Amino acid sequence: MQNVKVTRKGEKGYVPARLVMIFARKAPKAIIFRRGPSGWVQLISWDTRLDEFEAGHWFRGRIYERRSDLSPDGSLLIYFAQKITAVSQKDAEYTYAWTAISKPPYLTALALWPKGDCWHGGGSFKNGRVVLLNHKPEVAKAHQKHKPHGLLVKANPNAQGEDDPIYSLRLERDGWVQKQRWETEYRGYPQMYRTVRPEIREKLGPEREHVIRLTRSIERLDYSEEFAVRNVKSLAMNTIERASWVDWDQQGRLVFARDGRIFAGEIGSNCLISENLLADLNPNKPESKAPPEWATRW
Repeated sequence: MQNVKVTRKGEKGYVPARLVMIFARKAPKAIIFRRGPSGWVQLISWDTRLDEFEAGHWFRGRIYERRSDLSPDGSLLIYFAQKITAVSQKDAEYTYAWTAISKPPYLTALALWPKGDCWHGGGSFKNGRVVLLNHKPEVAKAHQKHKPHGLLVKANPNAQGEDDPIYSLRLERDGWVQKQRWETEYRGYPQMYRTVRPEIREKLGPEREHVIRLTRSIERLDYSEEFAVRNVKSLAMNTIERASWVDWDQQGRLVFARDGRIFAGEIGSNCLISENLLADLNPNKPESKAPPEWATRW
């Protein structure tokens, strides 16, 4: 699936990178998943206090950011990845899809659980010590060479779906309150899915004057997330056009990703937003990069 509101499906010409962010809960850190060119993803660490960005590993394949998570202190990343090649499809040891834990912004697997398919998978950090692995117990055995250390890993006997329900659970944990339930209908092939009523979630800002509104929908197999800022009292609302992610950072700033760039926003009257460019990640190009020694050990 792709976010058609961000990728502008069907348009020709220059296509900016697509950015999605996950924020650490107890430290001024975030991880950015940078997608583009097609088939490539890059990890970038962001110190949100200093606004410093560290470019990490590139991966040729798919990383499912909606099934990924940062530890509360931002030191560990759990991610779900897929790499389909002639070799990986015959690899019974690692398989072509797996969940791993690494030290961002690097993907070097410290712990790894071969999955073998792309149903459910991934996981989340309940806290700094407990990992909720989104694998059923029968596919929750860590690779012999990549076993977790210092972590309690709990498999999920009720694992189901793809990005959901694990993504919705992460949103709820991080303060996104559901205001309207998502209703869809399946119309068969090739029409697939249609949104009858979109899901609406809101996240209250630290000053308690504004909320970020997230509207989620799906048409056919195209997934859409749209963002706006709303004033709690006046109900004035302003859409953040083409944003691929919007959130409050650990300092309470409104920050968002659009067209391959990271912005901080200041909310004015009628929810009009003054934008300050923090980083343009479009020039980044795939390259081979060896991980530093600290990223290869627990």
